Amino acid sequence: MSEPVYAVLNGVFAMTTTTHVALAVIAGANQPVNVVAWGVSFDGSTSTATPALVEICQSTQTTAGTAGASPTPVQISGRAITAQFTAGSNYTADPTSLTPVWQHYIPQYDGLYTEQQESGSEYESDLSGGTVKAIALRVTPSAAVNVRAWMRCTIG
Repeated sequence: MSEPVYAVLNGVFAMTTTTHVALAVIAGANQPVNVVAWGVSFDGSTSTATPALVEICQSTQTTAGTAGASPTPVQISGRAITAQFTAGSNYTADPTSLTPVWQHYIPQYDGLYTEQQESGSEYESDLSGGTVKAIALRVTPSAAVNVRAWMRCTIG
């Protein structure tokens, strides 16, 4: 039987030109979380808009930030194991401290980016008592756009 895989999605996030976390997965007390695939898309209608900076960050969760929603991880495959990790999306105040481990410019004009991590190179958290307590997807748009983000996760 294969390991359980969970999907986590944000709702539509109407972003201005301010940097915010669109989606974060936060480790459970006894269960780290691994991001094995993720994606982001924009509905920008201005083809001349400068691309948005998209970053995958590690978070210490020194402060939890203020999430606009708490999406429920949905198990999509694998053996049935209850996930202890939680998620936050559409942050109005970001968690701290965020350390970027991946960054790229993604077009906002019908921009779409997805990435599946190679086995052994997943973004992973520690247990909740460790240093890396969450993995976050942070976006800095140059125009007001709606953002959709998702992560596919396993538990470690």
